[in-house]
Amino acid sequence: MIVLWVGIAALAQLINAGIVLVDKYVLASAGQVGKPAVYAFYVSILSGVVVVLVPFGVVSPPSLAVIGLSLAASFTYILSILALYRALKYGNASDSVPIVGAVSAVTAAALAHVLIANDLPLAFAPAVALLVVGTFLMSHLRFTLASLAFVIASGIFFGASAVIIKLIFMETDFIDGFFWSRMTNVIGALILFSIPSNRKAIFAGYRGASRELKWLVVSNKAMGGAAFALILFAISIGSVSVVNAMSGLQFVFLLAFAYFGARFFPRVFHGEIHPHRFPHKLYGIVCIVLGLAALFIA
Repeated sequence: MIVLWVGIAALAQLINAGIVLVDKYVLASAGQVGKPAVYAFYVSILSGVVVVLVPFGVVSPPSLAVIGLSLAASFTYILSILALYRALKYGNASDSVPIVGAVSAVTAAALAHVLIANDLPLAFAPAVALLVVGTFLMSHLRFTLASLAFVIASGIFFGASAVIIKLIFMETDFIDGFFWSRMTNVIGALILFSIPSNRKAIFAGYRGASRELKWLVVSNKAMGGAAFALILFAISIGSVSVVNAMSGLQFVFLLAFAYFGARFFPRVFHGEIHPHRFPHKLYGIVCIVLGLAALFIA
């Protein structure tokens, strides 16, 4: 069983690596659409596509516990992507995302230890230690104080959201947990829309964006939804702490994409690869690979 959910989580991180690079491109060059609050609105509102499940009768009415946990998961998730997008807008993805992952892994491990009994496998401690060291090695902390605060906040909220999602799946089955945790994201999107400055930017961004950019945003968020569904499924059948710690794989894929794509897409990959920092990133990859291998030690 562990091979199944670890494999699913790894596939999700491969998809996420490509998504982060597209996000970086949009946030850095797309005007109003690239504003973090506007982008977070689109991410959240597109979660509402799960409503297509209703006509098939596969969704059950939620309990108060599921509704409460779903609202909490959505609240922390939206805060995490708002903070992440602010960090990505002004920094390199290969610097920001590893720190988010490391902080998220530690946060999830701490919360899971308190809230979820027997969540940690025997080899969790050395595995997470290697994953966290690897993610820090892959980032060179090229941040202002403000951007570093956004990165740390994003990691804390991501970790908290993952653990809350696991609690939802402990209350109900996968389909219901997936549906209600996504539908409450729509409530978060409407809250963002209710703020006048955000609403003005959303309308301006929609009118000013080209058709190609709109399709890029929608298709990228659709892929994001698929990756998130895979992560949720992995969480539902496996360890939330390990699945969250496996975000380190995303940075391996991100670095590979940046290395091989810099020549063909310099605007997207500008600043992601630097010859003097590349060895450190390779050391980080070694730590991450060893960390993942440790998960299979009984």
